[in-house]
Amino acid sequence: MTKALDATAIKEISMVLGEYTKGSELTKLFFRLNYYDHDSLSPNSKLSTKWRRIENTLLEECRKKKSSKPVFTLCQQILNPAAFIKTPDIWNTARQEVNGILLFYGYQLNDLGKIELSEKVSSFTEAQKRLMSFEKKIAFHEIHPEVSKYCREELFFEDYFHAILEASKGILERIRHISQVEKDGSSLIEEVFIVKRPIILIKGNMLNTLTERSEYNGLKSLLNTIVYMYRNPQAHEPKLYNPKSETDAITAFTLMSLAHRILDNCVNVRDL
Repeated sequence: MTKALDATAIKEISMVLGEYTKGSELTKLFFRLNYYDHDSLSPNSKLSTKWRRIENTLLEECRKKKSSKPVFTLCQQILNPAAFIKTPDIWNTARQEVNGILLFYGYQLNDLGKIELSEKVSSFTEAQKRLMSFEKKIAFHEIHPEVSKYCREELFFEDYFHAILEASKGILERIRHISQVEKDGSSLIEEVFIVKRPIILIKGNMLNTLTERSEYNGLKSLLNTIVYMYRNPQAHEPKLYNPKSETDAITAFTLMSLAHRILDNCVNVRDL
């Protein structure tokens, strides 16, 4: 459930917006939006800072319109993603700062630069979790560095589908590097992980006992699971996981992290 932005929210949002615009741009923007502009109407008593000028304007416009829409409109104008196309880090910081306020009222600025409804947070801790980047979240799970190595750009934009796809390709690339076999997908796995004539072995596992063979086949099954679930699906709506789900993405990366940790301890038998 949403609620109208109060004076506290307007002040905090004004302070954020003031960091990402210039005074001259504000004059033009207020004129174009037909917003009350204290500095233009009272040139002899200009406000001291940009954020106070923004706050003064938004309080007046929200009072007149009995709505929070003037705040949303100004956010969308100043934080237009097209204006930050060469500085994506600044855009993400600005968006995170304004969302840190909006989330408490049931709104958020999305990646398109538009204000949309959102699930309202009620605590500081909940807000911090919502605002944390996906890459930082997976760091809590101690995900193997080889997982993110192949999908840094996709992680930056939180494109879960392509991040998972590229990370799964990274698993196969690592198997090719260890085995020196230039196949792909399940064909690669089936060729290099054969109990009777293996190309890759887990260090210390000579496949002599049932336990050792079970461990080896467990790795093989894990790798095939990653291929079938995450490498092979070409549609943006795989049936076995939700490509828009953060939880499903973390599950995928956890499985791939486990695979990489085991591969850390694998060798090519030809090198022995």
